[in-house]
Amino acid sequence: MVLRKRKGIHAVIIQGELTAEQRRCAQLNYNRFSFVNGFSYMCLGETVIILYAIRLGAPEYFISLLGGMIYFGFLLLPLGKRVTGQVGAARTQSVFWYLRNGAALLIASCSLWAWLGAERLALGLLLGGSFLFYGFRAAGVVMSQPLVGDITTNESRSRFLAINNGLFYLAGVLALLAIGGIQTRTRSPAMLSAIIAAGALLGVAATRFMDRIDETNRIRSAARRPLGLHLHRALRDREFHRLLLIGTVINILIILLVPITTLALKKGYGVSDTTALFYALAQFGAAALGSRLTGPLLTRFGSRRTLCGTYLGALTIPLLWLIAPRSFHPLYPLLLFVLAGGLSVMLGTAMTNYFLELTTADNRVAYSIFNSIITGAGAGAIGMLLGAGLLRLLQFQAGAELTLDGYRRYFLLAGVLLLPGLLLLRARRR
Repeated sequence: MVLRKRKGIHAVIIQGELTAEQRRCAQLNYNRFSFVNGFSYMCLGETVIILYAIRLGAPEYFISLLGGMIYFGFLLLPLGKRVTGQVGAARTQSVFWYLRNGAALLIASCSLWAWLGAERLALGLLLGGSFLFYGFRAAGVVMSQPLVGDITTNESRSRFLAINNGLFYLAGVLALLAIGGIQTRTRSPAMLSAIIAAGALLGVAATRFMDRIDETNRIRSAARRPLGLHLHRALRDREFHRLLLIGTVINILIILLVPITTLALKKGYGVSDTTALFYALAQFGAAALGSRLTGPLLTRFGSRRTLCGTYLGALTIPLLWLIAPRSFHPLYPLLLFVLAGGLSVMLGTAMTNYFLELTTADNRVAYSIFNSIITGAGAGAIGMLLGAGLLRLLQFQAGAELTLDGYRRYFLLAGVLLLPGLLLLRARRR
């Protein structure tokens, strides 16, 4: 029985199971969406936004605020659940993808305001636009995992995910190569604005494929269930409390280390945007490799031990910055970006697996929403305050913009703050 049909678009919500042909078409459109969205994401990704902020004259602490917005945006995630209860998972992602890319166009307009002399307004719009961009993204993908489960079978799921991730990473690599080539011709903020605007338009184009994905009524029904009962259960679940604490610590680590690595490369060594994008490409490639390596590690060592190992590995990043050479040597930052990209993805994947191990199927959807809001928005707020506070303090002490020595001190302090997180992970029994 068809529950939803829209004129000109073949997507439907049905009562019962999808047919083999409906699943095949849904998987095809999801893959097309991921490929086009891969191009879009690279044009709007964290590295491009950070370079854009630097071109607009943003102070150091502002970059830490931008890095935290990736997680702080999870405050808007409950909107996704509410809309899913009305129109289903695929249509919800389409709706919020339009809003997400509208926020990207707001970000792209910042160079115009800076050119008109309104620098503070430009930076305010950049920060607010980033919050909306990441917030609408979080709301859009709130039911993405259940949607993938809906359009695949146990036998086809691993192959589908491998192809889907491969298409996304392939598009991302091609996009970064194109952006790097464009950046060799100009260093104008207006060019970065054009790249961001192009990414937004590609993101809008990608939604055409998401709108064609059929799904069953199970996801919409699950989204309509009230969270109150699960919230009461979560408040009494001590195991879930520990899970939230570990997830928050891991996200704070990523906020304090990964965005500032790009900032330290740009301002500490004074490299060009094109060079910074080359290292972003290495970071993206390492993320792809890290996502492939995590599976075997989880199988052999389990979630907790994998988390401990990758967290310890991530703590080498501030150590390596502390002993970084004073003059620029291309291979040394390459090691830092490979570690940042690979280990951050491995931490996220291992944490997802840990979450699935410690939650039951009955609690999983509701607990996933609580987990994303608390470890996302909570970590975003704490990470932004810590990162921005450290950078402001060091800049105040220096009396000028930070040099490489200033960034070394930042990573030293960040490493000291993050070290107790390793003790928290090692104290876990499971």
